Amino acid sequence: MKVLLFLCIWSVNSFAATVLLIESYHSEYAWDKSYVRGIESQLTDDIELAKFQMDTKRIPKSEYQQSANRAYQTYQDIAPQVVILGDDNALSYMLPKLYDEPISIVFLGINSNPRKLLAKYQGQAKVTGILEQPLFVKTMGEIETMLPEGRKKIRVMFDSGVTSTIAQRYMEGQYQALSQSIGMEAEILTIETQAQWQDKVLSAKQDGIGAIVIGLYHTIVDRNGDNVTADTIVSWTNKHSLVPLFGFWDFSVGKGKAAGGVVLFGESQGESAGKAVTAIVAGKSASEIPIRVGQKGQAIYHPQEMARWGLTPPDSWQAIE
Repeated sequence: MKVLLFLCIWSVNSFAATVLLIESYHSEYAWDKSYVRGIESQLTDDIELAKFQMDTKRIPKSEYQQSANRAYQTYQDIAPQVVILGDDNALSYMLPKLYDEPISIVFLGINSNPRKLLAKYQGQAKVTGILEQPLFVKTMGEIETMLPEGRKKIRVMFDSGVTSTIAQRYMEGQYQALSQSIGMEAEILTIETQAQWQDKVLSAKQDGIGAIVIGLYHTIVDRNGDNVTADTIVSWTNKHSLVPLFGFWDFSVGKGKAAGGVVLFGESQGESAGKAVTAIVAGKSASEIPIRVGQKGQAIYHPQEMARWGLTPPDSWQAIE
């Protein structure tokens, strides 16, 4: 009886909760890898984590809803107690399907203000999460100290994906509000094609640009409308740019990439989401966990890439391999 009782207790405890992570993108994407690592580092052994990738960086927008439908079918098959929604597309496509389910929802990596969406879809589900906002003003201020007089103008380049469009609006709002105090001029572009991206990189110096800040570059397509890999875009940009390169996300900085930046880390977003999930599984209501902005970014640089441009980063910046 003791052995049987032990086995029963072990069986219950070993599967205390099933959690489904619905990723907007794909498992090979550096941002996803980073935040998944952060989530997993915080989950206790009695939590079983399942994953579904919507792949919206690589499929056309016309297929997003089909991917969301498959994600919902996975949700129905697994019947998790908690659903994690990674990034804007997962939230905007899945919340309308999940809001009245008897579950807890934790979102992360959200660039848009979710207030209207959450107000529209109120039901049984209890929702909390982590917001992600590119560190535009901080990055501008740090870059300004490194650029020579007469070159204090930057070109911020994004692809035309949903997250990029949201980030662009956020940055433009910040820039308009703070342009006089920033001391630098900025143009913020969203770009659809590889040819357009390459043209804006090659023309930067002639256009009086002092530096390019690489945003997101994962939905760029070639002349046939096929997705160009992120590695191809950033590698080409590194090789052909005539002005220094900076970035907003950790995966865009490194050898053969941008020289540095005040960047966001997916891992810290994942850690925050993982802590929220663990608290919910332990009995805390998601509605008692405030929605908040993720931890502040970190200033990093790659010594070789920084030296290539003859730039000296601020003392507070951390060197990376």
